Amino acid sequence: MAFNGKLIGGIIGMILLDLAGMPFGALWGFLLGGILGHIFIDHPGTLEESTNEHRAAQRQRGTFIYHLLCLCVRLAKADGPVNRLEIQFMEQLMRQRLNLSERGRRDAIRVWNNAKNSDIPFSTYAQAFYRDFAQQRHRVLDMLDLLFALAAADSTRLHPAEEELLLRAAGLFHISRLQFDRIKARYFAPPAQSGPTWSALDPHYALLGATPADSVEVIKKKYRALALKWHPDRIQARGGAADAIRHAQEKFRQINEAYEKIMEARGQKR
Repeated sequence: MAFNGKLIGGIIGMILLDLAGMPFGALWGFLLGGILGHIFIDHPGTLEESTNEHRAAQRQRGTFIYHLLCLCVRLAKADGPVNRLEIQFMEQLMRQRLNLSERGRRDAIRVWNNAKNSDIPFSTYAQAFYRDFAQQRHRVLDMLDLLFALAAADSTRLHPAEEELLLRAAGLFHISRLQFDRIKARYFAPPAQSGPTWSALDPHYALLGATPADSVEVIKKKYRALALKWHPDRIQARGGAADAIRHAQEKFRQINEAYEKIMEARGQKR
């Protein structure tokens, strides 16, 4: 006959508390011992697993906040120097939504200032974020939503430079134009004029760092530069890790797909 932890712990607790002369000691001992036996005998790793899960969740939260700060500061600088309203928005975000302690707030300010003074482009930060959170779709959509909220903090109209970066982020995050417009509509009213202002090719242009106004030659030049940079063979030749090679393969595929879609729409052969 197999005895589980509840039963073993209950019997031990019943004996100990009964010998101690406590009122109803046998009953209380059995109940208390059953609980402890279930935790430490049936599931000895429960507390450790819970602690590890909590630590992992905290690390993931910290990683998300780091990417958020880096992307926000690059977006805030797209239309000029970071202004008072944008700083106020970030202060409110850190205190109310992110619930950062004073120490966490100081660390966040340090990350913000480092990214502010860095020459790393917005797209590089966006790629790093997507690499870490590609499997968590709700996090990806939440990031784009927060970026739109920052863009709306100092204006009721979306600045073209900010919109270009947000479109580029949508392309890198694999967010459809329909989802992009739905998020945008939460913060900015649609333009008064009628007529289409976008096309399904916009994310593809953003991925290549190009615009619909660019000539075919300019687009080809940008495509070739990106294809060379992300070619998996080049990454492998440099001794890249398996994860880096897989990431390069996916990036290379996206670049080629974007280029083919644009060239096809323009009636051009590859």
